[in-house]
Amino acid sequence: MPDDASTAGLRAQGWSMLGREDRGAALGGAEYREKACEPLPESPAGLDAIADHIAKRAADHRIVIINESHIVTRTRELARMLLPRLRAIGFTVLSAEAFSSSKDSLAPKAEYFENGWPHYQLGYYSREPAFGRLVRDALTLDYRLATHEQWHDPNASPEADVNLSIANREEAQARNLMTVLDGMGSDERLLVHVGYSHARETAITRDDGTKTEWMAARLKNYTGLDPLTITQTQCRKASGAARLAQTRSRIEGAFDIVVDHPVDTFEQGRAAWRTQRGDLLVPIPATLRPVSAPLVIEAFSEGGPQDAVPMDRVFAEPGEDIALSLPPGRYYVRAVRLDEY
Repeated sequence: MPDDASTAGLRAQGWSMLGREDRGAALGGAEYREKACEPLPESPAGLDAIADHIAKRAADHRIVIINESHIVTRTRELARMLLPRLRAIGFTVLSAEAFSSSKDSLAPKAEYFENGWPHYQLGYYSREPAFGRLVRDALTLDYRLATHEQWHDPNASPEADVNLSIANREEAQARNLMTVLDGMGSDERLLVHVGYSHARETAITRDDGTKTEWMAARLKNYTGLDPLTITQTQCRKASGAARLAQTRSRIEGAFDIVVDHPVDTFEQGRAAWRTQRGDLLVPIPATLRPVSAPLVIEAFSEGGPQDAVPMDRVFAEPGEDIALSLPPGRYYVRAVRLDEY
């Protein structure tokens, strides 16, 4: 019996964290299926051209908000590519909902990114290797890290009204970003990394007439600043290079830029976009290949700490033809039993 959408999504998210998006795609979830959109006339083609286009548009904005899929890791690559382009025009702070928050500070704990290595405990989604590479590049470029996520009180009772819970979270995120902005110089600019609808500049109206106003809309209203908003989760073309798409009618005005990525394909169990962006498929060392039970294989850059986010991570079962996906370099590789992971 097929999984329902929410269960399949959670399982796909788990496979994504383990480097096995191929297994997430096999569940049949929507984020690995085509969702046709009309291309933007004269759209740039390919991630490099799209990143250049976004950076040019960003020159007129103090805030850029880019969303991601929490399942499809290729959406983190475009954010990574934007980092140097935006840094060159005055963007100095990267705030991500993925980073752990605390009641008293919107800056992640310094020990979680000391010496340019994103620590495993920096956040949840940032534990995934493509996200870890994004953070590593941000630190190399001297971005300051911030978090705007709502602080979760472990002693608080769960909110019974789902819509109220969403509204409270969106409000907290917007207010936190206002605090981040208040702590920045007047000439500094802010890059905000979010998931899905948090980047939406317009409210969603439900059938019963109730509305949800998302973080980007609240931030825009409160500050009077018009953010440049980019969505990567609305369109999926069948194949070919990434492009920009026309806004779908139901999200008219919600986002400034709609990125249309191709549906993912896989090679040796790994997302093909990684090798297209320069990774090499590297066989798992013979001594670390699983024999009697599955293993999680992790590769760390030589000289880096072993509590950092690895450069790659992949789940492998005995007999599978699975490879590590790595940029050229030297690495320390380890295998971890799944029950210890």
